[in-house]
Amino acid sequence: MASSRPDISIVTPSFNMLPSVKRCAASVQDQGVAVEHIIMDGGSKDGTAEWLASQSSIMGVSEADNGMYHALNKAIRKASAEIVGHLNGDEQYLPGTLQRVIDYFAQHPEVDFVAGDFLVVDPAGEFIAYRKTFEPRWPYFFSNYLYTTTCTLFYRRRIFERVMFDESYRSIADVIFLYQVMKVGFRGTHLPGYTATFTYSGVNLSLDPVSAREKKRFLATLPSWFRIAKPLFFFSFFVEKVLHGNYRETSPLRYAIYAGDDLSARREFRVEHPGFRLKFVRKAAG
Repeated sequence: MASSRPDISIVTPSFNMLPSVKRCAASVQDQGVAVEHIIMDGGSKDGTAEWLASQSSIMGVSEADNGMYHALNKAIRKASAEIVGHLNGDEQYLPGTLQRVIDYFAQHPEVDFVAGDFLVVDPAGEFIAYRKTFEPRWPYFFSNYLYTTTCTLFYRRRIFERVMFDESYRSIADVIFLYQVMKVGFRGTHLPGYTATFTYSGVNLSLDPVSAREKKRFLATLPSWFRIAKPLFFFSFFVEKVLHGNYRETSPLRYAIYAGDDLSARREFRVEHPGFRLKFVRKAAG
């Protein structure tokens, strides 16, 4: 008898973001693979709970939680596939991503996790910037930023037998998680090519002041040699980006995602002169 286990599990935390979550889910379900999508909602009041209850293709739970990383840990514990991906509610997979990931893991049993490239888009799906990466190196996470962004990360299930998200952090536990994963010896690599889109809204959690506070808190726990060498890592990071071609892209750039309220088909976008520059501007409250 053939196994009923899915090829891949995708975990998504959400809270009061139903339109985005619908697009996120659509980008998972049209991948053409046996996928288990677990959406752990934090008790939203915008209709998410009712929508999840109507979706037979999604394992949806809506209940109060203690934040995004608590929701992620709960979702991961429910995941049954040997490969697990983390996709937030305002992100989407690009066509063919999950098959590429499944094939790569099958061909590289020595690899424990992969990180791909991604596109930054606005809430309407319009292109803002491209982001390319290279091999994960933990010193760069804390001398610069988490350049291996969560929407491009896929893990073997065995990682979660050793490491889970630290729920005492509200904003940067994804960075700390990847640091811990590498610290215990799991091997990660770069999967070339764009895998997902990240929506820049101007109010993303990464722009919240809590991120800076938490980063300062965690940096204090790192060895003194890292703090001394931090400027060198900062410089080396940009050298590696140049050497790996992270600032180059052919024109035009094309991608297809779900936009607006139309979930019947992906909308195709074409960018004549794609750029990598992204200016983070916090949206004013009110």
